[in-house]
Amino acid sequence: MNLKTDKAVLTVALTTFLTFLLVFLLPIRSLKIRVIWLLYPNLLLAIGWFVYLIRTHPNIAENESEDILWQSVLFGFTAIATYLPMDWLFSKKVRLIIYRSSDFFGNVTTPIGLILTWVLLVTLAVYCYHRLQMFGLHRFVASGITGITAAVGSVVIYGLGKELWEWNALRVDHIPNIAAVPIFMPITFLLTYILCPYYYHRKQPALIAGMRCGLFMGITMFLSFIVFWRS
Repeated sequence: MNLKTDKAVLTVALTTFLTFLLVFLLPIRSLKIRVIWLLYPNLLLAIGWFVYLIRTHPNIAENESEDILWQSVLFGFTAIATYLPMDWLFSKKVRLIIYRSSDFFGNVTTPIGLILTWVLLVTLAVYCYHRLQMFGLHRFVASGITGITAAVGSVVIYGLGKELWEWNALRVDHIPNIAAVPIFMPITFLLTYILCPYYYHRKQPALIAGMRCGLFMGITMFLSFIVFWRS
């Protein structure tokens, strides 16, 4: 069992948290910094480290941990690519969330830095799910731990990213919040990752599993929003 990937994933998870903590604490507006650019050093660290680990063993079947990392990256890209239409609906049509900081394409689309950060977070989550199974936990126990961690993590990340986005831009005041984060967000992530065993049912390839995850996440988020908006 190779622990290099575990160290990399844990380090990137820590640097991601510290990045968002920096975004939260820095006086961004007074410094006139475009906050989205603060995400890129962490993204470059993660991409460089993960690519190095995956390419260290050209035959990734020889090392299970590198294979898991590679499959998790594929899962993350596919899940977010599938989910993006729902984000477009929330940000451009429903206007539930407004992105305050743009990068390469202005306000035309979701900032690329955020898309890559979401890919990174999904990669970390599904890697955690697989590694928990390798430690001997039943797949439903592993998915439950992953789901709870993702739900709590979503409150932390979305709460710290106040300079990146504005939630409830339409002022739908009766939607309950946790630390200024709509409650349907942690609920969505909890339900999404609890279903990890379903995405990989019958040993589905990472691309198919990621597509299932992205579809479920988008649909669940939309339905949860409707439930709390109308309640």
